[in-house]
Amino acid sequence: MPDQYQLDAVSEANVTAEARRQEAIREAHEAFGKAYLYEKARHAAEYERASARWDALKSNQDAADYEGAWLAFQRAKEPANHTQARAELNRAIRAADAGYHAEVSRVGQEHPELVR
Repeated sequence: MPDQYQLDAVSEANVTAEARRQEAIREAHEAFGKAYLYEKARHAAEYERASARWDALKSNQDAADYEGAWLAFQRAKEPANHTQARAELNRAIRAADAGYHAEVSRVGQEHPELVR
């Protein structure tokens, strides 16, 4: 039967690994939030520029870039693209999970008599 000291060491290593994992996930969510808000603000500014340009040209169909202004305004009405920020969040969470599992596995290999 394993002694209590070994069990405590393994439990502490698992708790420490989980704490690192949770901190990495928290940081990933924080970075995602910042990237999300940045993209949302950038998109809003782009919409305002396209809208102002379209408003200036829409009453004159013979204007030089009438069609381009209309197309830019239509594109600007689409939702902001958060694909890159979501992908980075997903990557960071997977990396945190992989790090956690690697650390727990390492502890298990160091103390095979304690792992069932």
